[in-house]
Amino acid sequence: MKQTPKLSLLLLFFCTMPLFSQFNVNNMSVEAGYGYCGAIEPYYKGYKSNFSSMNHFNLGIRYMFTETIGAKVSYKLDHFVNDPGGDLGITYNTLGVSGVYNIGKQLGLTYWTRDRVGVNAHVDAGVAFAYMIGQTDYERVGVVGFGITPMLNISNKFALTADFTHNITTKQHYGFDGQLLNEDYKPTSGSFYNFSFGLIYYLGENRYHSDWY
Repeated sequence: MKQTPKLSLLLLFFCTMPLFSQFNVNNMSVEAGYGYCGAIEPYYKGYKSNFSSMNHFNLGIRYMFTETIGAKVSYKLDHFVNDPGGDLGITYNTLGVSGVYNIGKQLGLTYWTRDRVGVNAHVDAGVAFAYMIGQTDYERVGVVGFGITPMLNISNKFALTADFTHNITTKQHYGFDGQLLNEDYKPTSGSFYNFSFGLIYYLGENRYHSDWY
């Protein structure tokens, strides 16, 4: 009877080994991307430019709490400018946080592709510091985004990505052409999108990352 506590502890150890082993992977990554920023509205349609071009850059750090749920902090640069000329437009410097969901694992995509192809979905919230071209003033604009990120695993440390994100702005006083929208300074909402390609670098001493294993 005196050995019962020892046997119970031994049994508990073997029962919990699988629970601890699933965390024997890396959970953190650094991500960077470059691509297209597309202005949807508002901007004056009389301009020949649509204020959209290859002027998007993003950099972020992501941490996965489980195999499917994670969070990300990021910086994004979107430069909306008329072409040719470059004398009209606005630049968004956005600091944000995201909730990340690995739908590729949830749907079994990583299993069927033998850990080669994955897909993350994300919901973003942030603040953009909007600088009008040719002016010293700026305004703060709330930005909410919804996106999807396909991933291609190329090694234990690197993965290639493509990302499409639709963004909605709140209380925007200046359009993507950098012009004041209303003389009475009444705010409005707007929208734009990003399409980019990028690279993920997995941090940590373990061999694998939770994105794939």
